[in-house]
Amino acid sequence: MRKLTYKQRRYLAAHASRLHLRALDWKRWRRLKNVGSAREREVSVYSDGDHLKVTAKRAIPMPEAFCLDTNTAETLKFLDSAWDDVLETATKAVEKRKLSAKRKSELPRINRYYDLATIKYFSPSAALVLASLFQRSKHITGYKLYTVNERRWNADVAFVLRALGFHELLEMRPLRDWSIDSSSFKVLKFQTGQEAAGEHPGRLQEALLELLPPSQQESLLAAQPYGGMLEAILNSHSWAYPENHYWEHKVLPNWWITGAIDTDTNEVTVCAFDQGISIPVSLPRWTHWSDFEYRGRKIAEKLKLSKPIDHYSNDGLAIRLAMKIARSRTGLPQHGKGLRTMVEVAERAKHGRLRILSRNGEYVWETGKKPRSYTHSHPLRGTLVEWQLQL
Repeated sequence: MRKLTYKQRRYLAAHASRLHLRALDWKRWRRLKNVGSAREREVSVYSDGDHLKVTAKRAIPMPEAFCLDTNTAETLKFLDSAWDDVLETATKAVEKRKLSAKRKSELPRINRYYDLATIKYFSPSAALVLASLFQRSKHITGYKLYTVNERRWNADVAFVLRALGFHELLEMRPLRDWSIDSSSFKVLKFQTGQEAAGEHPGRLQEALLELLPPSQQESLLAAQPYGGMLEAILNSHSWAYPENHYWEHKVLPNWWITGAIDTDTNEVTVCAFDQGISIPVSLPRWTHWSDFEYRGRKIAEKLKLSKPIDHYSNDGLAIRLAMKIARSRTGLPQHGKGLRTMVEVAERAKHGRLRILSRNGEYVWETGKKPRSYTHSHPLRGTLVEWQLQL
């Protein structure tokens, strides 16, 4: 057998190494193709009037029922996680100067995206909360978020999002023949601002009246949803965004309001939201805090609570107690008057329901039922006030 030279041995060793690396690459490719497709996928992104194909590593499914009423726990859990993720991503984008100039020339690779195609039902109040988050992200970065695989979205979900005004927050493709008049369920575009004035609630109430037949308009006016929305705005302006509060991300000290009507059932939904410190956190700033604290201690002792009444684990009880004090006292400051007025809107309807979600707490007042309260595992980052009025 002929003896190999030193150069020949080096060549064969290098050749064997190359073959080994190629085999590893092939196995890796097969593994990605067979079981790793969820991490590497081609998606469609709408940007500057064009549909572009980009690579995305991971899709984060959204709750099938994106609703804070029928699917409260799952929706709150998703919002709690998405809140930090969206704002952290927006803050990092600014810090790294990933703004419009670079974004126009080259789309970034998408590490993960929220898959709206998994949603089958989107309630107006939950949509309003998500819209406020996207608007805050736009406020931080200066540009809209991309939509991914928009053509796969559920038609009813796309209707709610467009009617509510998501096309101003997301890069959504234009639809020339889109109309909101084809359904019995009407959703109004959200309104937002920072000023404590009645102009926006007035416009929203007028828009709701235009969608109702004349026989139902008087019933809506009798409930006076305008007053409830105005009080929610005043409370947001006065209490939600204190100057000395620390915000982890750039704050947008706005309120958001919207409304919806189901003309088949004659039910009107009106909701208001702010991203403030929440009712439970603001209670120590309340003029009647001493009365609240005293009653809270009595309740804590009676129920043998391990935490004080102002702890987040007791937020449901705290909101309920605040509502009870607000309804039983006269000469209250604005915070207390607002809470009382919110209940009165529901009381004036043929059948009304008031629902308040704030931090981990929830309070519900409904015609013919006792007020009830709950405390959830995941917080809502702010305060949502929702009225459902049967006319």
